[in-house]
Amino acid sequence: MLMSKIKPVLLVALLCGGVHSSYGQNALKEQEARLIAVLTSNAETQPKADACRELARIGTAEAVPALAALLADEKLSHMARYGLETLPGPAVDEALRAALGKLKGRLLIGVIGSLGVRHDEKAVPALTGLLKDPEAEVVQAAARALGMIGTTGAAKSLEGSLPGASAANQLAFCEGLFRCAEALAAKGQPGRAIAIYDSLRKLPQAPHQVRTGAWRGAILLRQKDGLPLLLQALRSPEPGLATAALRIAMEMKAAGVSKALADELSKVPADRQIQLCNVLGKRGDAAALPALLGLAKAGDKVARVAAIRAAAEIGQAGAAAPLIELLKDPDGEIAQAAYTGLAGLPGSEVDEVITRMLESPDPALKRKMVELARERRMATALPLLQKIMEDKDEALRAAAIKSYGELSGAEGFLGLLEKLEKSSQAAEIVVMEKALVVMCGGATKPEACVQRLTEALSRAGPEAKPALLRILRVAGGAEALQAVRCAVADANQDVHAAAIRVLSEWKTGDAAPVLLELAKNSSAPADKMLSLRGFLGMASRKELSAQEKLAICRESVPLIQRTEEKQMLLGALGSAAEVESLSMIMPYLDDPGVKSEAVATVMAIAEKRPKQQHAALAKAALEQVVKVATDNPAVVKRAEELLQQLAAE
Repeated sequence: MLMSKIKPVLLVALLCGGVHSSYGQNALKEQEARLIAVLTSNAETQPKADACRELARIGTAEAVPALAALLADEKLSHMARYGLETLPGPAVDEALRAALGKLKGRLLIGVIGSLGVRHDEKAVPALTGLLKDPEAEVVQAAARALGMIGTTGAAKSLEGSLPGASAANQLAFCEGLFRCAEALAAKGQPGRAIAIYDSLRKLPQAPHQVRTGAWRGAILLRQKDGLPLLLQALRSPEPGLATAALRIAMEMKAAGVSKALADELSKVPADRQIQLCNVLGKRGDAAALPALLGLAKAGDKVARVAAIRAAAEIGQAGAAAPLIELLKDPDGEIAQAAYTGLAGLPGSEVDEVITRMLESPDPALKRKMVELARERRMATALPLLQKIMEDKDEALRAAAIKSYGELSGAEGFLGLLEKLEKSSQAAEIVVMEKALVVMCGGATKPEACVQRLTEALSRAGPEAKPALLRILRVAGGAEALQAVRCAVADANQDVHAAAIRVLSEWKTGDAAPVLLELAKNSSAPADKMLSLRGFLGMASRKELSAQEKLAICRESVPLIQRTEEKQMLLGALGSAAEVESLSMIMPYLDDPGVKSEAVATVMAIAEKRPKQQHAALAKAALEQVVKVATDNPAVVKRAEELLQQLAAE
């Protein structure tokens, strides 16, 4: 605001300095003089308030008398103090102190606050006197201002007056003392600050926030010597203080704190153990590990779980072996917590421990290690996993296959595929199929996968072929489609049925001609039904145009026999939403099994029909709806309305 009023030549002088600096100084003096003149004039309140604001930025001792004169003004006292608080020099403090004896109520409280803002040490005696003022708000303002001044003298005044403070004023006195303690500590007087905190934490009937805040200050300022005090607070029967001690412990950086807290684990009840475990985990100090792992072995289950999580959060390799032992715990929650902790423990040292345990003679434990190798993405475990894939234990083999498939990527595809084509174990085949599906789905060259799969299909036994066919569906493409089509002729009924099902679930429209051919020519009713439904399902694909969907529907109509197939046809025709499809829908309006679906499809298409498009066909379909939908008056009414609209076209 000020700069906008200075002429350009004077602005240049201000920026350039040197010989021109006197011009800038003169301009500011002139500006200050004009602002002071506004304050001493009969101007309205707003211009005077604006002048106070500007003087806060550019004013000098020259402005103090004019600003001080407004301290008694109900409307401008606040802005006058705003102007005074930033001005340099003792004159401001003298003016504010002088006003203390002249003002009352809100105006006095404001001046008290300004003295605190300016940290005026000379105001301490006057403010001390106001601690006995009959007005509670004045007393509270004086107590807070003394805290902002923060000298030893201010602290003594507050300490001397605190015992006689009323309950209403006590919190303000405590607030002032807190500020004094902070200021004294910052000035290099921690002993004096500690004395204040100690007196406040022992204050009878002090509010909870005062006591806990004082304990915090007393503990943290003592640094390593505050540890006994921390433990005293932690052992307190007062729940609020014990909880505060846990928060304080998070702030303490001194050596030995974690060890001391960990030693408390065996001495406190389960609920406190849980809290301590959370703190120790967040502190991340390995010194707490022995106690945490000891608690994890026995005791209250919830506390044991908390100890396991804390040990894992600390993240030291030394926790790996004890957590592995806990995997054997008969309690499932404990074992799961240990497993989760192991999965998240960082570092190659932990990987090495798990790798060694992959050779454990215990099949159940070994299986957990196999799963952990996958969770931790341990590619170094692949040779051992390959070996375990041949283990006599079926569950262990399955776990190893799954982990190997996820970890080996494209490099392990051929080995796993070879194992699949030779396998006759159903459970094992399922696991290998899932792993190979993931590999094919993420392959950069799926056509290479297809070639290997078709080769394996020609060699595999009947137990493995259905899985290979399903993997080919995931890989997709013309070559894969042809391989599955050929498998329809397989002499083994399970392979034949799997091929038909895979074709019916093919993910792209290029299977449509194959499905239609099978629906028309298959001798087995089950094959015809499955192929037809797969073919009809193609008509619901979003990527097909309306005309392509209609073409599929037309080819399907002569083959449809069952209610489910009729419903699929009506659904496909509805998704095409073409008026010309009404001719295929109308025959089903008289079919009790699908009448309601047929009526709904006709109405949906008629509602969206562009004007003058297939009007005669739409009229015939709507007239038939009116005849057959007598059990639904609302539909009949809407059909008649649409017929009237047709007649008006």
